[in-house]
Amino acid sequence: MEVQAIIDDLARTIGRPITLEDAGGRLVAYSAHDQPVDSVRVETLLRRGASEATLKALKERGVYASVERNPGVAFVNGIPEIGFSPRVALAIKVGNTVLGYLWVINGQVPLTAQAEEALLRARQQLIQALERRGATQDLRQKQREDIIADLVRGGQRDMDGLQSALKAIGWYGEPPFEVMLVRDRRGDRSQQVFKETDPLLREAAPASLRGIFRDDVVVILAGADTQGAAQVARAIADRYSRMGRDVAVGLGGPCEELSLLKRSYSEASEAISLGARFRFQSGFFDYRALAPYDLLSCLAGCKNHSTFGRDAVSKLITYDELHKSQLFDTLETYLDLYGRRKMAAERLNIHPNTLDYRIRKVKELTGMDPDDPDSRLILHVWTKALHFARDTALGET
Repeated sequence: MEVQAIIDDLARTIGRPITLEDAGGRLVAYSAHDQPVDSVRVETLLRRGASEATLKALKERGVYASVERNPGVAFVNGIPEIGFSPRVALAIKVGNTVLGYLWVINGQVPLTAQAEEALLRARQQLIQALERRGATQDLRQKQREDIIADLVRGGQRDMDGLQSALKAIGWYGEPPFEVMLVRDRRGDRSQQVFKETDPLLREAAPASLRGIFRDDVVVILAGADTQGAAQVARAIADRYSRMGRDVAVGLGGPCEELSLLKRSYSEASEAISLGARFRFQSGFFDYRALAPYDLLSCLAGCKNHSTFGRDAVSKLITYDELHKSQLFDTLETYLDLYGRRKMAAERLNIHPNTLDYRIRKVKELTGMDPDDPDSRLILHVWTKALHFARDTALGET
């Protein structure tokens, strides 16, 4: 007996609206209702799962823990502030593993003993059905991840073979395509990150192909989903930042053909690496924004072309190391803010007169004027190129 059939039969038996959610709060099955229901049920049906606010409220009040501990039917009090009316609930478990939660609107009339017995019988049926369903979903997810691996790494299948495989799993993504990576930098937590991010991605990027490859959550965005890719990536990064988790999100550039996804994947991975290398505080890294920094970092080790200005800026780094001063940072901030004296002083948290003194010292040491257009360009390029190399021996490359 399939999951939906079990729920429909149970709803007819007990005469109450029923919702079945998986362990992550995602909607699995639900019965029809012909009576008023609360806003949480309506929202869950519309969103295909409980909202983050609902999940948080239930966890904070210990509802899930209480339901999981109860071997029978658990009675759950209402939470009026989120529109959650009283319910009865059962945890669908195999050993200590929770497969899902069965929620029944309690209403004004308590459940009869016969209704409770029907719920307990249905739980046993659901355990078997969900285990079968989980095995099928695991197989399908494995197929998706094999395809993702071939798309971003290359494999034995050619593009015709991959196109056929994609159609077989029901994915008909249209260009442009783009790769997003979600990486827990502590490693070995990709399964957990996948479970945590999948609900948001399912809602915000429904046309995406998602899976795990090399300990990263890989998201292949397609069509209209690419338009909001940066906002989705930033939302995921911000969420993990609030949780205090070291999770980074990288976004590669768009491409018009599936055969070019390898490039977008490499760019997304490189964006995360560049973000760590350049010590950016944000957890979201867009390769298109970081590519110029990558180019400038290559300039720091370049020997084949003119290095005019490099020695001048290197003098500031050496001077700062000897005198514990901040001329290099001062110059970089001054140039970043287009020579705006007051703004630069505020950014550096120093008096404008102190800024003036430091800029005069920069002119003296470099022999170049940051307010001269040509010198300003040269100085700015080299401050950026040497920014992340100043802690290493500059003569190594």
